[in-house]
Amino acid sequence: MKNFKFLISLFLIYSCNNKEPLPSIIDTPDDESCPTCIWNEEFNESSLNSDNWNFEVGYGDNGWGNNEWQLYTRNNANVVDGNLIITAKKESGSIGKRDGSITSSRLTSQGKVTIGPGMRIEAKIKGPWGQGIWPAFWTIGANFPNVGWPACGEIDLLEYAGANPKSHINNRTNKSTNHWSHEGSHAEYGNTITLTEPLSDNFNIYELIWSNDYIETKLNGKSYHIIDIKSGSVYDPFHGKHFFVINLAVGGNFSGNPNDETVFPQMLMIDYIRVYNL
Repeated sequence: MKNFKFLISLFLIYSCNNKEPLPSIIDTPDDESCPTCIWNEEFNESSLNSDNWNFEVGYGDNGWGNNEWQLYTRNNANVVDGNLIITAKKESGSIGKRDGSITSSRLTSQGKVTIGPGMRIEAKIKGPWGQGIWPAFWTIGANFPNVGWPACGEIDLLEYAGANPKSHINNRTNKSTNHWSHEGSHAEYGNTITLTEPLSDNFNIYELIWSNDYIETKLNGKSYHIIDIKSGSVYDPFHGKHFFVINLAVGGNFSGNPNDETVFPQMLMIDYIRVYNL
């Protein structure tokens, strides 16, 4: 979800496939909902499953490194009717940057659930919309505490910058991006896909195919982003364990700032997250 303007284009030299053991899921699947999954989160319990998820709260460092406006709390994420709902709320008459006037939630599976090469991830998600609204479903390298970002690697499955009015093309366009470090500098490569209807109108299927050779993302079954990870600086960050991050930001370097026309509350809704072996 980090956003920087610096972009490096790499021509990768192919090498042999990764020989490292694949990451393992730290849990057992819900066989009834998805018998072929190796892990799944259906959000069918009455509250968030703390065996799978952590809350990250506060303003982070400079708005979580992105100049975000909202205060992340434990109170803006709820499980309702089989869906995880993260709600961005306006807490006062006027909105401002990191002054408590906007709240939301940010969840991670760090230390609890990990994914990696040899797996396929599928998530059914309904997004928000509006100027300054920034939803994201992404992964980050589990070695983040040791090597930092972007050396740990990041994969964005869902990320877009909302806009006004609801019919604006931004609300119909998702971006999938890989972030990593190349020779000590931030590198990124991403692509977008645009639907005919806003991403907030319906649930859509976000899919990540993660092999030892490439990473591919799809939206509703349509492939729109692929990156070769067999060699070069992309090898290490995308051949290790990652964990999930789900958040709904408001304001920031990627989305721009909310304004008086931004409608609150806004909701990011997730029906399920399912992980399969390739």
